[in-house]
Amino acid sequence: MNDLEKKILFLGHRYKTFNPFTIAEKLNIDVQFRPFKEEPKGNTINFLGRPIILISDEIKDSNERYFVCAHELGHALEHVEIQAFYIYSSKNKMGIEYEANNFAKKLLQNFYVEEYGDLPKTYNELVTSLGFPENNKLY
Repeated sequence: MNDLEKKILFLGHRYKTFNPFTIAEKLNIDVQFRPFKEEPKGNTINFLGRPIILISDEIKDSNERYFVCAHELGHALEHVEIQAFYIYSSKNKMGIEYEANNFAKKLLQNFYVEEYGDLPKTYNELVTSLGFPENNKLY
């Protein structure tokens, strides 16, 4: 088990869920649905030293909100200190987005088991139930 998997299991056991919205709430990370342009679907900002997750209000009623929230939660937990830095380096930005996607995928795989009692049989089940990107598109 790698460090990311240990962190996710710790969060799930500590907060008794793998739901990214609940974990964010328990960590006192505000999640807000806001009007966005088409892309991105989410963003994490820091305001007075606190991370705030912003999600496009267009996906508020879509299962995609789970993946976007989990992805942004990954940024909030792992990348708070380097938010301004990575904007200036596309190489660093791609690495950070990859890490946030991995966080989201691993967290939501556990959330899927929590919700449905078993692992998904296909990737498409994750796409339809928890908003996994169909083409692994970065947020």
